[in-house]
Amino acid sequence: VNIIFNLIKQEYYPKMFKFIVYLIYLLVLISDMAQPGKLPKTWKTCTKGSPEMNECLKGAIEEAIHELADGNPSLGVLPMDPFHFDTITIDQGHGPVSIKLDYTDLDLTGIGDLIIKSVKTDWKEMHFDAEIPTKVVLDGKYKIDGKVLVLPINGEGHCRIEFTKFKSFAQLKLKEIEKGSKHFYEITNFEFDFDADGVHIQFDNLFNGDKALGDNMNVFLNENWKEILQELKPAISGAFGAAFKEVGNRVFGKIPIQLISPS
Repeated sequence: VNIIFNLIKQEYYPKMFKFIVYLIYLLVLISDMAQPGKLPKTWKTCTKGSPEMNECLKGAIEEAIHELADGNPSLGVLPMDPFHFDTITIDQGHGPVSIKLDYTDLDLTGIGDLIIKSVKTDWKEMHFDAEIPTKVVLDGKYKIDGKVLVLPINGEGHCRIEFTKFKSFAQLKLKEIEKGSKHFYEITNFEFDFDADGVHIQFDNLFNGDKALGDNMNVFLNENWKEILQELKPAISGAFGAAFKEVGNRVFGKIPIQLISPS
């Protein structure tokens, strides 16, 4: 698997060959996922019902996320920092920000620096708050058309959005499922929300490459980032929640309950 993954990273391999090798890598992961795994040696277990359980989970979840940032083939988790999104689409036909915005080939960096601030769970629901003290960056391609606070906007090209002191809030619903003789957790719903102390937005090639118009629009977007963020958050939060739910279920689907939260 390591050899295959190293091949993927070599820039001189043709794109089609990279794609084929990537598929082989995924098949290796799938075959490796056939049997329930063990809790990684560095991960903590937190006793269910213990008075210290929530505090224990705070450290356990944080450490797990830090390690998963580099990926874990045995758990079926590809590297999470950067976390890749093929597409995120925002389609709003009304309100102060009425736009069609398509993000593609988008990378989210910064997850590896996440700090869990609080956790509360009864193993049917779980709430946790977290923050990333370093910058969180969304970097990729965009295509936009519409209006932002009454000003028209259109363009297509590279974009970069930087969040300062990114704060996230998650609420999960869990259920127990049985596979063979073992029981596992499954996330049935993952509601995600976030906020930030500051946002810097850069859209290249706005207005067919008109630099003056594009520069002025980027200045305008950054002067009004709070209002714009409030309009864009639902779509971004939904995409993040769906992606994190998938990762969470990959991990929960490999590690039996008794190893995660022994009674």
